[in-house]
Order: sequence, then structure tokens, then C-alpha cells
Amino acid sequence: MANALCFIPVSSFKSHSKPGLVIGASNARKVLQVNDVFRMSRTAKFQSAEVKAADADGNQRTKPNSLVCADCDGNGAVLCSQCKGNGVNGVDHFNGQFKAGGLCWLCRGKKEILCGNCNGAGYVGGFMSRFDD
Repeated sequence: MANALCFIPVSSFKSHSKPGLVIGASNARKVLQVNDVFRMSRTAKFQSAEVKAADADGNQRTKPNSLVCADCDGNGAVLCSQCKGNGVNGVDHFNGQFKAGGLCWLCRGKKEILCGNCNGAGYVGGFMSRFDD
């Protein structure tokens, strides 16, 4: 096993989780808080800053160059387009073959269907994809 020691800048950021150093092997880790390590250091000058992450458009769920499918967020299924997630037909379909109030003819009452963008794989260029990117 390889041990790693990560060095972080000697400045603190106010965040929900406290920054720290991870020392030791992967099975037995010890986390030292930055304030505990550098509290007595004569050369350390702490500056505080508050950092918040925000989306530019607010609706983006995945990174633009991510391999994770943006339509299904990587789970391979999307909301049924016919019943809108109810699992029940709203109107009669196919000359009364599928009656209103019965199980949805597309999702069979499961409320979700396979994603058409990734074919249920959860990532772009998934199983049997027609794109050769």
C-alpha cells in the first residue's frame, strides 16, 4: 500500500466541512485539522474567505463534458413520457385497446422508461449507442 501526504495552502476557507490533512494508510487514517497543525506556526498568516459554488444557469445538473448522461443523471431511466410518472393511462389509446385508468401502455405502471439518450446505460455513448464519439 502506498501512503500519501497531501499539502494544502496555509489559508483557511469557511466551508461546511473543516479542511484537514489525511495522514496514514487507506485503512487507518488520521485527520488533523488545519487549525491544529498551524496554530503555533510563526510563519502562518491566516486569511479567511467564504466560498460558495453557484451554477451559471441554475438548471445544469451534470458537467458539459461529463460522461454521465445529462437526461437521466446516470441512473438509466427517465420519467414516462406518456403517463408523466403516474403509471396510469389518462385517456384511451389505440382504439380502446388501452383504457383510461388502466396501467400505462408505455411503462406498464413502473412510472419510468429507459433513457433514449444513453439506452439505459447511464453514460453518454452507452450500450448499443448509435453515436461513434
